[in-house]
Amino acid sequence: MSEQHHDRFDLSQFVLGYLEQRHSIVTPPSFGVHEVLLPDELAAVFHIDPYQRLSFEAENEAADTLKLTVNHPLVETIAEDLMARPASARGYINQVRLGKRGLAELARKTFTFPNARLQETPNSREQRSRHHYLRFNFKITYDSDEKQEEMVSLVMNFQAGHVVRDAEVLERLESYENTSAFASLPIAEPRWHDAGDTFSTETLQALLAGAEAALREGIADKLDALVARLRHFTELDLARIQSYYDDMAGDMERRRDRLDEEDAQRRQTITDKLAALEAESAVKLEDVRARYQLGVELKLINILLLEQPKVFTPVTISNRTATITRFAVWDPLVHRLEPLVCDVCGRPGEGLFLCTGGHLAHSECLAPGCIDCKRVYCQICADQMLECAVCHQPVCRTSLIHCDTCDRGTCREHQGLCHAADGEPIDLAELTPVLAPEPEPAPPPAPKPPSKPPSKERQTPRGQSSSARRRKGSRSLSGPKPRVRGVRIHVEVFEQEPLIRAYVMRSTKRTLATRIFDLTPDGINITCECEKSHCTANDYIYRPADSRNIDKQIADKLKVLREEYMVPPKKVTYYYIAGSRIRESQKLILPAIWKMEDMLAQARAGFDRLTD
Repeated sequence: MSEQHHDRFDLSQFVLGYLEQRHSIVTPPSFGVHEVLLPDELAAVFHIDPYQRLSFEAENEAADTLKLTVNHPLVETIAEDLMARPASARGYINQVRLGKRGLAELARKTFTFPNARLQETPNSREQRSRHHYLRFNFKITYDSDEKQEEMVSLVMNFQAGHVVRDAEVLERLESYENTSAFASLPIAEPRWHDAGDTFSTETLQALLAGAEAALREGIADKLDALVARLRHFTELDLARIQSYYDDMAGDMERRRDRLDEEDAQRRQTITDKLAALEAESAVKLEDVRARYQLGVELKLINILLLEQPKVFTPVTISNRTATITRFAVWDPLVHRLEPLVCDVCGRPGEGLFLCTGGHLAHSECLAPGCIDCKRVYCQICADQMLECAVCHQPVCRTSLIHCDTCDRGTCREHQGLCHAADGEPIDLAELTPVLAPEPEPAPPPAPKPPSKPPSKERQTPRGQSSSARRRKGSRSLSGPKPRVRGVRIHVEVFEQEPLIRAYVMRSTKRTLATRIFDLTPDGINITCECEKSHCTANDYIYRPADSRNIDKQIADKLKVLREEYMVPPKKVTYYYIAGSRIRESQKLILPAIWKMEDMLAQARAGFDRLTD
């Protein structure tokens, strides 16, 4: 230890402070000697008598005194015990203002859901409480042919249960104080899925497991690079050693082959040497493989608990099948709402779905949707999804029709076919009719050439052969009549991207059809999800008109949809969406992004390539 470091380190304070924390009795020094009475269990750990006279001065010659230095075994034992305990700490974020109002309205403008709506909870108001962050400091050891170590910190949002990756939040959390200015506020309960009680062992263990999983995900790229490097060096060393022993074995075999047949003893000696050489080669090769094995060790060094007050209010998220309550949390440190969290993967996200089981989930965290009622379930509620015994498509428990004869479950379309083949479900492939090709109609008489050639809209089905894509002319999109009549159409027009969604509503909470118009580099792509088993409007691409006529082209497509479901024009409402701002109108006005001539020209060129 250097003299400068020794001056800053007070050995007596270190040792006596530790002993006092371990419930020892320490008397003030008398002539440089401290009398200490240790608990029996602590004395047994140190293998010394409970009563001790301790001196920290080298010149002290008092009898029956234990002179301690930095290298004394007792001091080293104390240091090892302290190193084995995480040196956790606590801090407080006080420089915030909690006077925020209107959180429910702000949440309604900020959070969007593809299948739900956020509303203010009746009789609710803004509340204030103490929230927490947990900073886990890990030491990662990479052990292979050479040992590497690094320190990594991860911050977990205690109440939300996810890793904080926002650089602005992490930067603000670097400055904290030792005392709290909001000790009178209540502590917020954890609100993530399957969370336990506040600061319970189960909750802390779950947060630690989440931090370790995020840490492993973060070092995955580095591990891949290390594994590739080790594999490269392993192959080089294996090839070098194999070549060395192969050369030696080849030399011995040549010497053996040159011996006479009568010299059996010398031939046997060389054969024994070859066997020993092969065994030695196997040992060397195994040593190389063991030397380049990668071992990774994660060790939690300590934890920092940060406390910060926040403002929150309950909000209601609902659709036709579920209603849940979540909290809109205002973070006064960065002046914005905290994102909502997926109940399946525990990560924050936008555009979360509300499943019928009452969970919020990303699209990739959803279970397959029901083909009958279109209910949405997440992976937590995967047990609610079964399958049809005939078509093996997903059907929820609510829509599954159980047969009284065979007790199998089917979807609505295949009801009664579950035991139609001698008590077994029927094979749908045997029911598929082979359609004879329709005769080509006679060409119509050539019309008289008009003074101005009319413009014809061109379309092509996606995924067909090039010969089938050469069809021209217009086609009615109505196809088979829908089974249910619509009462209203809601049209969402996105002002920042060339996308339009039209929802045909049976009631205020039931959607009959969703038709999407998307301007792509290959043309206007139209997709439709509706109650018809085969919708002839689904998955077609149309050649876009120019910027002066694109309004009429889209309006005609929406008119076809309106007439298909027999919805009067006054029952069509347009919602123009720009970020979190939504405005309502009764007429269609295409945004400027639909009228960019270079984009339309690119789409027309892409469509023409499809039809060539």
